[in-house]
Amino acid sequence: MQILELIIYGKKGQKRTIPFNLGKLNVICGKSKSGKSAVGDIIDYCLGGDSCNIADGVVRDHTAWYGLLLQFDDERVFVARKNPEQGQQTTSYCYVEIGKDIISPCKCDFSSNENVAGLEETLSRRLGIGENLNIPPEGQTRNALAANIRHSLYYCFQNQDEIAAKNFLFHKQSDDFITQAIKDTLPYFLGIVSEDTLALEHERILLKRKIVTEKRRLEEERSLQGGGMARAISLIAEAKQVGILNPSETVNLNDYDTIFECLSTIDRTWQAITIVDTGMNRLSYLQAVLNEKLEELEEVNHNIDNAKVFAGEALGYTKEVGHQKARLESIGLFEQIDFNPNACPFCSGTLETPIPEIEMMKKAIINLDLSIANVSRERPKLRKYIDELESSRQHLREEIRNFKAEIEGIYLQNVSAQQLKDLNTRRAKVVGRISLWLESVSNDQSSGNRENTIKGYEQRLEEINTLLNVDDLEDRKQSALSRISVDMSEWAKILDLEHCENPYRLDMNKATVVVDKPDRPVPLKQLGSGSNWVGVHLITYFALQKYFISANRPVPRFLFIDQPSQVYFPSEHDEEKTDWAMVNSLYRFIIDRIAQSNQHLQVIIVDHADIADEDFKNAVIENWWGSDNLIPEEWYKEQ
Repeated sequence: MQILELIIYGKKGQKRTIPFNLGKLNVICGKSKSGKSAVGDIIDYCLGGDSCNIADGVVRDHTAWYGLLLQFDDERVFVARKNPEQGQQTTSYCYVEIGKDIISPCKCDFSSNENVAGLEETLSRRLGIGENLNIPPEGQTRNALAANIRHSLYYCFQNQDEIAAKNFLFHKQSDDFITQAIKDTLPYFLGIVSEDTLALEHERILLKRKIVTEKRRLEEERSLQGGGMARAISLIAEAKQVGILNPSETVNLNDYDTIFECLSTIDRTWQAITIVDTGMNRLSYLQAVLNEKLEELEEVNHNIDNAKVFAGEALGYTKEVGHQKARLESIGLFEQIDFNPNACPFCSGTLETPIPEIEMMKKAIINLDLSIANVSRERPKLRKYIDELESSRQHLREEIRNFKAEIEGIYLQNVSAQQLKDLNTRRAKVVGRISLWLESVSNDQSSGNRENTIKGYEQRLEEINTLLNVDDLEDRKQSALSRISVDMSEWAKILDLEHCENPYRLDMNKATVVVDKPDRPVPLKQLGSGSNWVGVHLITYFALQKYFISANRPVPRFLFIDQPSQVYFPSEHDEEKTDWAMVNSLYRFIIDRIAQSNQHLQVIIVDHADIADEDFKNAVIENWWGSDNLIPEEWYKEQ
């Protein structure tokens, strides 16, 4: 996969196209702030980037869509991504068009027909990335990772802040988790681990899990069967103890079939003893009625006490009144009650003024006589009332005594029911253990099948281990790294890098470059000067691309490099201080590597440099040292 065109669609319907030459060096040179670095960001964004890293400014302000026309072996793919709205960093609006000889559309009247995930899958499939999955070694907690086009781009980009970095080697390696992703996916892109290998590795993981599961189940079954005859004899003793087997029944404890039949009979025929009604509802009713009767009894007692008090008071009153009446009768006052109030009661003489108290005395004497008569008349009724109350009290006491007796009987019955319930529980536990033993004995026949299954899994695991021989994988890894190291070491001498007399190699475990000096290895970060750092990045990327091409691995056949000559420019385009010899040597190295690839590698460079070399000038496709920029001035300046 290489890039035919980069297209920018303006918000007012404009179209800006940058064509690239396939299999050649493509240079865009120019001044700062002309949009050179945005070229790489546009390419990355259109190839499924999660975020639009194009800087805010003229490009973002005047662009509607970004597009790439990609050339594959026998077809073209046009991809476009909508420019995110102001304040946003991404959008899911994507447009994809596939055809043999398609061209980039003139207008951006696109209807989104794909999302970012779909775009990523489409490009990965056409690039030739098959189904793959890197499964972390046992004991590591990170998730399995499937390589896709986004992982392959780690080996296709070197941005301005990456090409001369000493602390990291690959594109985006400074981001979180990217170094581990490179370690996990590079073996696939190098062909050390093929699609078949990854499938076998996945099968091996599944087989290990199945073997562990089956062995655990087999151990559980065997633990249940543990004890055998001894366990069965113990169960028979327990059955006799709880009464589900007659203690006097004789069982041949030396005969397995007899024991099995005895326990099977218990398991089939045992039923829990029915627990009689504990009478809890009746008990609640009786307690409620008893409380009512006790209240009635208390009320009757109270009424009796009141009646007796009243009867006592009435008797005393009668006695007192009777005593007074007897005194009055002694003087014959009751017989003379009908005397004349105008005459003296003693001498019968006529009184000029009638005695006022005489009438009152007369009335009092009459009332006294009537009260004595009434009290005497009511005494038999009061006695009858008290007798009725005492009779009712006796009846209530008998009822209360009966209720208490019935309640006590229910309590005694509950104790018996609880004992019966406990016995049922004990018996149920014994029967449960008997059932479990019988089940484990029947499962014993399946243990052999399970053992055969485990053996089958283990045999297949051995076959996979043979196919995935660690030594073979290590041999393939060392073979690939050795081939890459040969090119790196040779090209280090061409660029006259530090310690170039020693072998250079790619350390996959640390994702960096190491120089193997006789006394010690020297990693990239310990090499001095910016020119060495740039040189190490270049020889590594070109060596990797050469290997990818020769092994026909699914990695895009282009490199985007942003300002590789920056370390030779103390200030922007300073003719006097610029090390032009080193710049020429750098570009000569790049041009020779492209020629060596037989047009299988496309290199796109954006740079300040504008050297006089004829090959370089032929490679310049855009020169922005004048008034030209990535975004034409007429897009944002008034006419």
